[in-house]
Amino acid sequence: MVDKARINPVRSLIQPRWILVLTLLWSESSFSVDPITFPGDAGIVDVTAFGAIPDDDTDDTEAIQTALNQFPSGNRIVYLPPGEYRVRDTLRWPDGEHAGQNQKRTILQGAGEALSILRLPDSARGFSDSEPRPLIWTGSKPAQRFRNAIRDLTIEIGENNRNAIGLQFNASNQGGIRNVTIRAAQSSGKIGLDLGHSDEIGPLLVRNLTVEGFDIGISSKWPVNSNTFEHINLINQRLYGWWNYHQMVFIRGLVSENNSTVLYNERNSWGAVTLLDSHLHGINSPRNAAIHNQRQLVMRNVEILDYRRAVDNDDKNRDKGDIEGSTFIELDSSHRNVTSPFRGIKDGVFTNPDEIKRLPVKETPKVPWGEPTSDWANLLSFGADPKGEEDASPALQRAIDSGKETVYLPPGADFKFEGSVEIRGPVHRIIGLEGRFTAYGEPVWKLVDGKHPAGLPDAPVVVVERLTHRNGGLELKIRQESNRTLVVSSSMGFSIEGHGTGDLFIDDLAGHLDRVAPGQNVWCRQLNSERKGGVKCRNLGGNLWILGMKTENLGTVFELSGGGHTEVNGLFLYSNAGWDEADPAVVIRDSTAVFLGINERNFNRSPVSFWVSETQEGETKELRERPFIYLSR
Repeated sequence: MVDKARINPVRSLIQPRWILVLTLLWSESSFSVDPITFPGDAGIVDVTAFGAIPDDDTDDTEAIQTALNQFPSGNRIVYLPPGEYRVRDTLRWPDGEHAGQNQKRTILQGAGEALSILRLPDSARGFSDSEPRPLIWTGSKPAQRFRNAIRDLTIEIGENNRNAIGLQFNASNQGGIRNVTIRAAQSSGKIGLDLGHSDEIGPLLVRNLTVEGFDIGISSKWPVNSNTFEHINLINQRLYGWWNYHQMVFIRGLVSENNSTVLYNERNSWGAVTLLDSHLHGINSPRNAAIHNQRQLVMRNVEILDYRRAVDNDDKNRDKGDIEGSTFIELDSSHRNVTSPFRGIKDGVFTNPDEIKRLPVKETPKVPWGEPTSDWANLLSFGADPKGEEDASPALQRAIDSGKETVYLPPGADFKFEGSVEIRGPVHRIIGLEGRFTAYGEPVWKLVDGKHPAGLPDAPVVVVERLTHRNGGLELKIRQESNRTLVVSSSMGFSIEGHGTGDLFIDDLAGHLDRVAPGQNVWCRQLNSERKGGVKCRNLGGNLWILGMKTENLGTVFELSGGGHTEVNGLFLYSNAGWDEADPAVVIRDSTAVFLGINERNFNRSPVSFWVSETQEGETKELRERPFIYLSR
């Protein structure tokens, strides 16, 4: 039996249904009235142009598949206008001209979570008596499925489709699922979201996902490359809400209403779960545990109600014991492998969890879709060279200064940037509708205040999103020099520096956070940093909060100094490049940090050999063995 000193009794009086409503309110699209639309010259692939007809009884599978096949790995958005589309066979991400171009850079975009619906009809052939079969499949290993995404739609599985899988998803480095519902009729459906159909899935970000029904709501498996989740609703699963095996999953905001076990973390694996800010509610007096954990688990701010047992820790007598009854867990880990040279933690038990600093968590701001899309500014209309032979920086500056609120980079172009651009005035969104860029020299985009040439007011929040560099290439620097809020989302190829006082949000970025300014507040969800050598993330005295970070290649991952505080909830270090024993993975100098859920994968027998170097008031302590949790002084 667990030591009850580490667990507080239930202290929240919020009713589960109310929590579910609050979770739905986090959604970026659930309550949108107007459909998401795009400009006519934006290169969007509209499925209705290929014969898909919503809200009729005809089969739309061939038409939608034809639309998907138009630009294999082509950085294109395939768009589903409002309505219900009937699909009777698996929709598959297309192959390119060679293996390196298979099943990547494809975005399936709906008009809204409640507006665009893909429906498998009742008793569809091949989805009941055969092997499990997905309605949508986005690719298998290797880890090259860059920028795949599914956004703003619903997937419905009709009756008598017992072996149907809603979505077999794969994305690598950057990509994910946003504002999606996957729903199955009663007694129908095998798995809602399947992230275990192939190895090498991730890193990726799943945000605002509801899975209703199915035997298993979410399946996540295999040793690489980590999956990050935020605001997940699991409702009425028959076997498990979530089944994890081998994978590292970082979760915030899981709300479950189930009679079944919510989370099963299977034994004989490297499976590790980091679970934050979640509410698990047992319906109809379940006899099983809310969480059945046979590997590593760390929880913070988790409420569990109306289950016979809150947590069944079952790792071959290596865990710290079970947690009984309804409870509120402030901070707890399943094992005694907590290592903190500057803290006295007895047997891995957090005797005073309230004393362990926690940063406030802000939700990523929702930037309105904006004025009619006919008023958006196409970068080509301001003189940008689509062939990338001339610097597009002056054209981007003209577009920003035009007074438009949204500037977009259309697909099929390859824009060259080598100069400096100031983001100013009323522009609140710079969006790549899958247009690419190439960086030359040291280009920089600066978010600044009060410099619009016509004196137009500054937008309070600016988002830079859905942009990617070409074939790796150099990084394009974004400098936050403002008092305003900056959001960088769903992009590859940026290095970001904080120099102002405004809040900074980073969502689903394959790039680097090079600087958090003193006093600045930064929130990151799914940061993938693969810089070869050098420091990948610096906090020079601000407050930095991260949910899910994956990194690889040699070099220090974190350098923390200047009296700031850093909180990392889920870190995966893929150390297949080997490790220089002189380089610590984390350097802390007169700052504080909390790392929950530290994970490593190494297949060349040269893992990280120096994990933490911490210096406080002139005294330095070192940690050479990997901790699962690290708490600085």
